[in-house]
Amino acid sequence: MLTAELMLQTAPASLTAEATLAACRPRHPALGTSEPTRFRRSSPSRKVASPEPLSKPVPTSLRDHPLQRLDLCRIARHGRVSAATASFVHALLSGAGRRPALLTPEGGLMAGRLFPQRPKISEAFEWERLLATHVRSGGDCLIIEEDSEIRELLAGVSPRSHLQPPTSPRAWIQAQALHWRGSRLQVFSNDGTPRTAHLPLVGGSNLLALDLALNRVIHAGCCPTRTLATLPSLDPPTGLLEPVHAGQPYGVFVDRASCAADLAELLAEARTLSGRRIVLVTGIHGNSTPEERQALGAAAAAADEVVFTSDNPRHVPVASILRDLQAGLGGGALEEPDRHAAIATAVRRAKSDDLVLIAGKGSRPLQEIGSAVIPWDDRLRARDALAGRGWVGDSL
Repeated sequence: MLTAELMLQTAPASLTAEATLAACRPRHPALGTSEPTRFRRSSPSRKVASPEPLSKPVPTSLRDHPLQRLDLCRIARHGRVSAATASFVHALLSGAGRRPALLTPEGGLMAGRLFPQRPKISEAFEWERLLATHVRSGGDCLIIEEDSEIRELLAGVSPRSHLQPPTSPRAWIQAQALHWRGSRLQVFSNDGTPRTAHLPLVGGSNLLALDLALNRVIHAGCCPTRTLATLPSLDPPTGLLEPVHAGQPYGVFVDRASCAADLAELLAEARTLSGRRIVLVTGIHGNSTPEERQALGAAAAAADEVVFTSDNPRHVPVASILRDLQAGLGGGALEEPDRHAAIATAVRRAKSDDLVLIAGKGSRPLQEIGSAVIPWDDRLRARDALAGRGWVGDSL
């Protein structure tokens, strides 16, 4: 077919310009008219079906979810013990040659990267993408500290297998010496041979969690001898009586205890660590009620010295939070709204063999004051305070 331009060039001179353009107009396939397309109107009764979308979203249950290629270890959330158990299972499986990922209410550790944010249902696709990255990098299992949101996040997907706890113990831990510098343990397995282990772990919650983790890992098929051989290199769980060592002659620990029950448990464990006095730094977030603040203040009475400070006050005046904490304690605590200055005060008041407990935030990386969100790390602030007293080394 000739193009319009070619037809215009070859049209006879006797044809007018209007006739030439009419000859170039497209013809209706049925009527044979040369009416321009812009003047044609469809019948009102005629309905044109909307085109099908190029691709429809596939439900998660029908996709190849990365969890289907992983062994799943579920740990029910139960305060400080479950958090430490999940951390130890991850470390022990890694030491046994497995490639685990970790997902907890505090965040995730996948493909060697730490994600310190709470998993949300609205971000389910993002966490699925991270799990797929974990699988592509050679990951073979996932450990979760389960709460309602993580349970919903993985709902409807079946893993390759479940790493269940044993019905009967496969290993036993017996504490021989507990000190703020570390613990000496005797570990028994089914072969009956006791092994002595010196670990930097302190606190009853951490030792109970280690016992649960050992049993779970050995029951999963890992070699008991190889698993127990990794104990001396085991690091303390993040934010759970986590030590800050700079060569000082007293213990400094960071802990996530932020409610009255957790703080009471923390102080009870600290009393077993052969320390002389306990100097406590604590606060509570601005979303708490006056009753929760007073309960936390009452729990702090188990310490020998208390420094009340801020802990994500948000838009609540820090003075009102401190007033409620003092009311629960019955008065007598030091008050320092600046958390960095409060940590420095506690470290400055510590003497040989004392324990300084910095409670509330643990490894949570932010401090929220008013509308400001400030990067924060209690461990780094504690090191700064120790350096201010001349302690900058790592020796014990």
